[in-house]
Amino acid sequence: MTKDPLVTLIQKLCQLDASTGKEKKSVDFLQDYLSKLGWKTERQPIGPEMGRDNLWAFSKDRNPKVIFSTHLDTVPPFFPPHLSENGKTLLGRGVCDAKGIGACMVFAAEELRKRKEQVGLLFVVGEETVSDGAKKAALYGVKAKYIVVGEPTEHHLIQAMKGIASFELKATGISAHSAYPHLGTSALHQLIEDIHTLLHFSWPKDPVLGETTCNIGLIQGGRAPNVIADVASAKGTIRTVVKTEEILQSIRSCIHPTTQLIPLNLSDPQYLKIIDGIKTGIVSFGSDVPHLRPIGEPLLLGPGSILFAHTDNEKIDIEDLHLAVDLYIQVGLKLLNREC
Repeated sequence: MTKDPLVTLIQKLCQLDASTGKEKKSVDFLQDYLSKLGWKTERQPIGPEMGRDNLWAFSKDRNPKVIFSTHLDTVPPFFPPHLSENGKTLLGRGVCDAKGIGACMVFAAEELRKRKEQVGLLFVVGEETVSDGAKKAALYGVKAKYIVVGEPTEHHLIQAMKGIASFELKATGISAHSAYPHLGTSALHQLIEDIHTLLHFSWPKDPVLGETTCNIGLIQGGRAPNVIADVASAKGTIRTVVKTEEILQSIRSCIHPTTQLIPLNLSDPQYLKIIDGIKTGIVSFGSDVPHLRPIGEPLLLGPGSILFAHTDNEKIDIEDLHLAVDLYIQVGLKLLNREC
């Protein structure tokens, strides 16, 4: 272990597999860590597993002016953290997205607490799938003026981000021997035609956010190579620059009338608060921001690059982590003292 307390916290957090659905051990660890510092903690059950909870922490007031928030879950596969050979970079699942960011928020919020500022922390589960943690956090009854959401933004305050439309398509056919295709109806062929149309559709563009992009990430179907497929399904994600209802209407126009469209996770494009003097940017990835808006006006900010998130080379420079702590303190003070 390094002697750097920030890196030590991240390493301990990232040694715990928190692939979505397995967040309990990370929540347990962080609650114990914050409680020992003197934070008032509360767990909000999300389930379905016992102990899979959102973690809230308050310096004093349960409705502080500023809350720092990120997610504890990670994408699979899990691989433990380690330092690069030169000791300047931390590698491992979650070091960038987003346990490393969470640790930076803890350090920044603790410094603000020592200065007698009333701040809060919120660590949610499920961001990498359907944002079930964030959606329930919005119903918990805690209110703040601002909520600073952490994602890898390379220290840029994000002024706009694309929306997201995750969906599933299901087709049903009639099975038959592949030598006699006229006796069956292929659900897989139907779905392939649907996907082809989606991928070649003229999706809308926006002068600020850019192009809408469509990705089909998972296809399943059929029984055997010599059987007409009676079932087929696919899951995809569209990064949107217009309202999601418009996107859903476009999807419906592309697919066969008998193909079932099941929306999974939907959020419109977001425009966020920025602060003078802090560099800004625009991102294409999604986050919990739209679901956390009922808690407070959101800002999106964090260290690291999204280009390393979700990869087998996930990493973040230690220098960037310390810069993030200072930046979160700076942003927190500006929000708390109405300097923005």
